[in-house]
Amino acid sequence: MTSRVVAKIIIALLFIYCVSVVVGYFYNVSITFPFFMSDGHDVPEHRLHAIRLSLFTAFIYFSIRYFFVGSVKLYPVQVMGVILFNLNILGLLVFYVEGADPTEYLLFLFLLPASLILYYAGKSEFKYF
Repeated sequence: MTSRVVAKIIIALLFIYCVSVVVGYFYNVSITFPFFMSDGHDVPEHRLHAIRLSLFTAFIYFSIRYFFVGSVKLYPVQVMGVILFNLNILGLLVFYVEGADPTEYLLFLFLLPASLILYYAGKSEFKYF
């Protein structure tokens, strides 16, 4: 029960953030997590690399899963958990390689627990959907 409520809160926060980023783009405002706003479309390069690589690793994960496990039903909340988990791992590596500001690493204090909560909220014993 508690896990389901926490998962819904995380999804609601991510929803609000994503809508803000998309709308902000069309008003020439760049919003990076956690709600840091700047004029124009400037997003730090290390963040772009982290997102790009996490998307590719998510594709790699689902490809391997398909080849070795076959078609197994995953709930959308589990897919979001996998993508956030990949963003967490690859983001840490990219931030380290690119020499990001130490305060940038605070992002990962949110991403890891959020990814695990979302992935396990989709498991059948939670009856999330």
